[in-house]
Amino acid sequence: MITALVVPTATVLGLRMWLARARAGVPAQAVVDLDKSELAQTVAAVQERLTELSGQLENMSRDWEERDRRLTRQLNALLALTERPSRIDLSVGDKPGARRSPRA
Repeated sequence: MITALVVPTATVLGLRMWLARARAGVPAQAVVDLDKSELAQTVAAVQERLTELSGQLENMSRDWEERDRRLTRQLNALLALTERPSRIDLSVGDKPGARRSPRA
């Protein structure tokens, strides 16, 4: 869906910027005489760049998803650590890993 909006917008903006740059450095008659092949090459270059950027965005999205999964695993591990002491009897004289006193 995003591509349906971005492609035409990028194409139009790219062509306008290209024409503005061409007008600034080239005589007006040369701009009028733009060959269709040059225009097609420019559109193809814009499309190629857009495809490249879309690929980069997908890679970033995958990286973000992996980062979120990793952070979720770390958070779950920390939560498990906070739950563990609540299950251990921490009454007087009882320390985790220590032997129970013979009086108990």
